[in-house]
Amino acid sequence: MLLCSIIRDVALDIKKSNDDFKQKLLVKKLSNRISADRKQTSISDDKLYPAFCELAAENSKLFEKFRQNPIYKTVLEHVSEYQGSELLWHIFLNEGGGKFNKENWDNFKLNDKIGSPAMYDYSKWFNNYGNVAGKQTISPTTIRYVKVLQDIIRIFNKEKLSKIAEIGIGYGGQARIISSYIQNVNTYYLFDLPEVLKLANKYVSAIESYSNGSTTKFVYIDGTTDFQDIDLDFVISNYAFSELTRPVQDIYLNKVILKAKKGYITWNELSHKHFGGYSLNELLEIIPNSVVIEEKPLSYINNNIIIWGSDAEIC
Repeated sequence: MLLCSIIRDVALDIKKSNDDFKQKLLVKKLSNRISADRKQTSISDDKLYPAFCELAAENSKLFEKFRQNPIYKTVLEHVSEYQGSELLWHIFLNEGGGKFNKENWDNFKLNDKIGSPAMYDYSKWFNNYGNVAGKQTISPTTIRYVKVLQDIIRIFNKEKLSKIAEIGIGYGGQARIISSYIQNVNTYYLFDLPEVLKLANKYVSAIESYSNGSTTKFVYIDGTTDFQDIDLDFVISNYAFSELTRPVQDIYLNKVILKAKKGYITWNELSHKHFGGYSLNELLEIIPNSVVIEEKPLSYINNNIIIWGSDAEIC
């Protein structure tokens, strides 16, 4: 019943926007994708989410507001207004590791030019604690991406991060934040499902008209294919790796993670609980010199961050 309701809602959204897509065509495409014969690779590889990503990449009206869509928000764009405040507090509290000025924040906020995300007025936080004047409206998801960037430049020497890979890329927002700030990044590999890559590629193409062109460093790799091993300076994954099935985790471990000199993986229990994926302790044994740090602010109980190759003393 929930699935049918979501499909009807999406179809109605497109009908209201006077898009040329007909409701029946949308439902048919979604249904075909949902029933497609592909073995599930992760929690989000539920047929519905990748189907929506492909449709949003194909249809301009759906793309305009894809970050508001209920299907999309089951996987991404669900950081709340309050969580955005918590993230800002931690960003401003840890400015010793990475202080961002108004120019930086203006660049970060370019992420919200595409996809019509939910945005909130955080002016009091910026004005009172961040020393950034004026009205500051931004999406909580973008704030979270900035917090991850701050962690990275606080823990690692950014001058040594020229070849980066991200496992589970969303729409490419985290990648754009990182690559636009860390100027010496020359290659940024994005691993995900083919439908997700298609939407991210469209987003990146759209954001290039606003950004400094750093997105041209992106290389898109279909994680469902037999891709080659990649030697890396750094690998990042925000929850995605820990939501993969164990066989897929093995592929990424051998071909990406263990090839990286440094890494930052936000880990949750979903794969371990539902797919028999690796536990936190198992990963610490597998990844050389890896340690656990707290996720601050904590997004969900028992979440942690695994890092290795740190260039700083981390408490």
